[in-house]
Amino acid sequence: MNESKFHKALGGLIDARGREATRQVTYRMQHQLIGAVTKRP
Repeated sequence: MNESKFHKALGGLIDARGREATRQVTYRMQHQLIGAVTKRP
């Protein structure tokens, strides 16, 4: 069992998931910001 390869794959998976979560949060904040500017709920 190549442990370093396993850790690298796991790290990449976590990193990708973290980036996806960050992008979703940013998109949601942009949406709220646009809503606040246009005064629409």
